[in-house]
Amino acid sequence: MKKKLLSGSFWMMMGSILSRVLGIIYLIPWLMMMGSLEQRNAAQAIFNSAYTPYALFLILSQSGFPSSIARQIAEYNSENKFRNSLRVFKYGMMVMLGMGIISGVIFWVTAPWIAATSPVVSVKATIITIRCCVPALVILPPMSLIRGFFQGNQDMQPYGISQLWEQLMRVIFIIATTFVIMEVMHGSYLEAVNYSTFAAFVGAIFSFVYLIWHGLKKRDEYVQLYEESLPADNNHIPTIFKGIIHDAIPFVVIGSAITIFQFADQLTFKPIAVNLMGMPLKTARDLFTYFSANPNKITAVVISLTTAISETSLPLLAQKQSHKETGNILSQNIELNLACLIPSSLLLSILSWEINGIFFDFQKLGSELMSFALVNSIVLALFMNFFTAVQSMGFQRYAVKKFGVGIILKLVLQTPAIYFFGAFGPTLATSVAFGLVTLDVYLMLRRNYIQPGQLKYASKILKINIFLLTITFVINRLIKLFFVPESKITAFIYCAVIASAFGIAYLLILKKTGVLGVIFGTVDETPQEKEDILLESATDYEIQTDENLGGAHFAPEDLEKMKNETQSTSVANRMENHGSKKKPYKLKGKHFE
Repeated sequence: MKKKLLSGSFWMMMGSILSRVLGIIYLIPWLMMMGSLEQRNAAQAIFNSAYTPYALFLILSQSGFPSSIARQIAEYNSENKFRNSLRVFKYGMMVMLGMGIISGVIFWVTAPWIAATSPVVSVKATIITIRCCVPALVILPPMSLIRGFFQGNQDMQPYGISQLWEQLMRVIFIIATTFVIMEVMHGSYLEAVNYSTFAAFVGAIFSFVYLIWHGLKKRDEYVQLYEESLPADNNHIPTIFKGIIHDAIPFVVIGSAITIFQFADQLTFKPIAVNLMGMPLKTARDLFTYFSANPNKITAVVISLTTAISETSLPLLAQKQSHKETGNILSQNIELNLACLIPSSLLLSILSWEINGIFFDFQKLGSELMSFALVNSIVLALFMNFFTAVQSMGFQRYAVKKFGVGIILKLVLQTPAIYFFGAFGPTLATSVAFGLVTLDVYLMLRRNYIQPGQLKYASKILKINIFLLTITFVINRLIKLFFVPESKITAFIYCAVIASAFGIAYLLILKKTGVLGVIFGTVDETPQEKEDILLESATDYEIQTDENLGGAHFAPEDLEKMKNETQSTSVANRMENHGSKKKPYKLKGKHFE
């Protein structure tokens, strides 16, 4: 069983990571074929103006259905009810196809409004590009449900491989059509951009074909499961699906948080910069490309790589356990995240001139905005990590509420940030909004779960990173006095040398200080501090299920009264029973029996 779980995790992680890496590598030849700098900026702006809302519509059209169906199928299979699984899958396919069609129609109709609000010069061309995404928007929701069916049957391999097929064929189609249009036919870059967005549909078709082929290959196994299965229950399918969607919506909202903020930048930058500040439209387009279209592709990979490593511990948070056990999991998760996230983000930030040059252009303002965005990716990754942790513990409503506060902060700060800081403004507003709500959630977790001594390696990780990154920054500056890479090959070699030296030094110091084995789980070292009996016996109200609580979740702020009442009752009982006048023990958490 353990081997099967490890194999499944491997395929899912590799599929996600490799597909994202492919999604940025193709940019190098694609942009090289686009022509002049102005055409490259225009192509990126139009492509991003179509792809960001497309990604958001895709997330919303699926509504967390595939993963929820996977859990439902796994539950039925564990009860030998494979016929129920097939019934749910069949109706789920109808729902997903309907959701895809509805999303595609809405996307087609709203394309003129999205294009007119986006920071692009040619609104007409952008409308066409947006509508080229509609076929993929229709087919991807039912395809993702097929992945969920295999996942629910503990067959993870097609999930990862289908992702690779989808991205690989998409990239091949993009490069091939762009080459034919730009190099052979000497056509317009706008046409190349349109085919590049349509490539999402081509990739989805190949992925769909692979999934169907894999299903046919497993047909005999499924026939046997069907024959051995108990008869199908007469459950009310609409009621089941209503519950699935209701439970999935909070996860969908938080999962699409970064995309929502990026879409907010796309819709607000042009009205503020052009209409309010009088900035030329072409300038606004170029700045949008530098602070959003270009960096988002790099930061997405950084965030996915680091969170893919740290999120492996998050499912454990859904289990019923003591505060100390929950605190141990949270602490290890935070330390692992910091150990991976900070060096990757800040090292790339230091090398932003080279990174921007390799994938895009050697341009000063572009590299500065890339550097700032990479620093901001730390905040984004921590946001996703903490909010996913909070949801895993049963705080769905609390997480959505805090995210709503973050959106309000973002919209309030957006105009003054752009006015005073220009192209740095949208990223700054995102950093402040995400940072404040993330800090609030972290403080809640620290007050209620993380005990003294459980984050003992966090400060050591931060000090090691500060030390090495400072040295790297100084060395990079000194080298730049004599040599500045100005070609993609020299920039790549320069990055490889600096990153390799940093990585070796970082791993050696982590091993020397004993941090490496602890944070990656190869050494079991439990903090030796005095146990808090009150904390040990506390009830984890926050991770009780809806069934136990009658359908309601306790948000942290709702438990203040519980703590106060319990604290006063506990103190009164101790004084009555023992006649003691000593000052009661100071409580460190909010949740007590």
